[in-house]
Amino acid sequence: MPSRQLSTLLLYSILFSSFFILSACKSTPEPVKTVHVTPKKLSHLPYDAATHGKDIVDTQLALGDRNLYLASNGNIKMLSKAQCQIDISAHRGDFRQPESSYNAISAALNDNFNSVEIDVMLLGDGTWVNHHDSQTGRATVHYTGERFKLERMNLKEFKRLKLRDKHNNNLLNERPITAKESFKIFAAQRLPNQKLNVEIKSKANGQKLLELDNMLRKYVGHEGYYFSSSEQDTLVKLRGINPIVYLGFVQGGHPTSIDILRSDLRKGASNDAYYLENHTNIERASNYGTKRYRSRYQDHTSTDALKKLRAKLGYNSGIHLDIRSYMQNSGVKQRAQRLGMKVYSYSLNGTDYHQSQLLKLSKNNLPDGVIVDATPYKICQQLFNAAVPAQRYQAVTDLGQYIVSLPVDADFDRFKEMLGYQHEGYYLSLTSGLKSIYSAKAKVVPASTPTPLLEHGFPTITDEKIDTHTGDSIILTLPSSNAK
Repeated sequence: MPSRQLSTLLLYSILFSSFFILSACKSTPEPVKTVHVTPKKLSHLPYDAATHGKDIVDTQLALGDRNLYLASNGNIKMLSKAQCQIDISAHRGDFRQPESSYNAISAALNDNFNSVEIDVMLLGDGTWVNHHDSQTGRATVHYTGERFKLERMNLKEFKRLKLRDKHNNNLLNERPITAKESFKIFAAQRLPNQKLNVEIKSKANGQKLLELDNMLRKYVGHEGYYFSSSEQDTLVKLRGINPIVYLGFVQGGHPTSIDILRSDLRKGASNDAYYLENHTNIERASNYGTKRYRSRYQDHTSTDALKKLRAKLGYNSGIHLDIRSYMQNSGVKQRAQRLGMKVYSYSLNGTDYHQSQLLKLSKNNLPDGVIVDATPYKICQQLFNAAVPAQRYQAVTDLGQYIVSLPVDADFDRFKEMLGYQHEGYYLSLTSGLKSIYSAKAKVVPASTPTPLLEHGFPTITDEKIDTHTGDSIILTLPSSNAK
């Protein structure tokens, strides 16, 4: 072998040996990645279930006995909604999240709503955006603090808006999203049976409505969305564009509901700093709650009115009613069904009022769907008892035993709060606040000024009342101190 080739071979051998020795002499070993393995007993749970943590197996099995499970985000969700024979739509997305936000849509989908309702309107430059109000100031705020009408804004100005936190009215470092962004978010995270309810707030010509429908077909798919609007002309145009999509006519709020809403806004304006600052604008926004509104209000629940509506909107259509209107027209569902139409209910006076009215109805008389600011669990449990304990599981941990001991009306939407009463024998009820597990209701002390507990929705627990009424006197003779 030539000496040059031999030298090259020796050089490669030395380099290889050096590399091997250096690799073997590393002082720090490669970190071992920890792979979490789902306990076998929890393998049946949905993909988003919490599967690790202290007592997680017992906790999940105790919840599972009630058709519930703990999700990884800390929320309690239903394992099955098979008993819940009603379409539940998230009003403007998840009610716990800021309006017009990514999280409002994402959280509603994650919480297994059947559909997610969003409001869309046109900016001055023709861009469709996710926004409910015709002007800024309530849910969204311009960086200058000025109020702007959306019909006079362009997309660049819209993107400068900030969202407002629902819970404390603080501004967030987050902007509202456009309609296209909303559609993309929905499409990326939806389950096959979930739909997007697009309520159109702007008057738009056929070209802009065609653009909107094309965006939805492109990003969501033709079976993944439907439209609603309070403008029949808008819905008629949409029927000409899309002959098969569901169209829901939103009938205006009942005049009494409007009066109550207006009164509540005025009370808020006199007591709350945020509303006080916006008093003029609130009055302007609530002007429709007047005699003029009552004179213009039209009810479309009669058979003749429904027939006319059906003739305009076509076969796949329905009417969305304020719950007060629905309750005062008890036969509207049957009349609509005979025409092949659906009926949804909503409320201007809060989700508690909405649910209290639904509870008065038999299951057969419930509307086809509800647009609510509540969780699917709460609606399903209150209307269908869909989370009743089967009493087939024997818990072994303190937490599991507490879950098993909770009565049927326990409010699992407030599960984290409820754990604070785990060792005190109390729980939070869906309808009555704080109660004793052993049927002794906790007493609430009326207060003229809110206490820290009351501000967070907790009632104050008081000791048992002591009878201080004096009866007949009892004379006791004490022995003298000199007595032996």
